[in-house]
Amino acid sequence: MIEQMPPRGPRRNVATWEHIINDASIVSRENIARCCTACNSSKGSRTLSDWIQLSYCQKRGINKDTVAEVVKEALRVHAKRDGRPLEGI
Repeated sequence: MIEQMPPRGPRRNVATWEHIINDASIVSRENIARCCTACNSSKGSRTLSDWIQLSYCQKRGINKDTVAEVVKEALRVHAKRDGRPLEGI
C-alpha cells in the first residue's frame, strides 16, 4: 500500500481506513483497519465475515489468517456472537 496517490498511477493501492462495522460514527481502534482502496471498495457495505468469503478475497489470499490483528479479533467476536465457528469463515 502507498500513503498518497501517485500523480499518474492507479488509485487501487492507496492506503485507506476501513470501518469494520459499517458505521462511520463508531471511530475506535477496534473498528478501523488500514487497507488499500481496492479492498475497501470491494467490502462496501458487506459485513466483514461476508466479505472475507468473497472470491475477491480468495483470489488475493485474504483470509482469517492473513488479515491484521484488529480484523482477526472482529471476526472472532462476530463468530462468537453469531454462534458460528471461526473456521467456517
